[in-house]
Amino acid sequence: MLKTAMNEWALKAIQLETALMALDEAGLPTNMKALQDKAEQSMRDLVKGWQAQKPKADERKWKVEEKAGGTPRDEELAEVTSHLKEEGMEWTVYLATSDKGDTVETVVSEDRAWMTAGGEYYLGQWDEDDKVVDVGRDDEEGELGTGLVFSLTGELVFESELGD
Repeated sequence: MLKTAMNEWALKAIQLETALMALDEAGLPTNMKALQDKAEQSMRDLVKGWQAQKPKADERKWKVEEKAGGTPRDEELAEVTSHLKEEGMEWTVYLATSDKGDTVETVVSEDRAWMTAGGEYYLGQWDEDDKVVDVGRDDEEGELGTGLVFSLTGELVFESELGD
């Protein structure tokens, strides 16, 4: 993950909302209802407080190149493409470079994606419409994913699940 103020903020926002949802779904006995309600309200206040700390959007300028059947620069992603080639599958390589020297590389084959960003690797479901990687998600295997969704520029995509 790229080390940006927005990514750091979004990761914590995702973690806080996940904790709130887990508390809501804990299934505690009735005699704990009042304490659970109090804890949920405190968590909601914490989540709202964190959301108010949202930094301004990153101002990097990105160039994204797309090459069908391309060779990734990253060695591990190049290995992925060699396996895809052996299996007779097609792929596309996306290379995003910023004006600050950051690079994010993504290999996409059908609905799967492999990404390297900030020295870390991610595998997940590819959303062709939004051009995002949903980390850990695999619809065919029934895997819901981690909750982390990255754009081609390595930015976390965060949309609050809280309705209020």
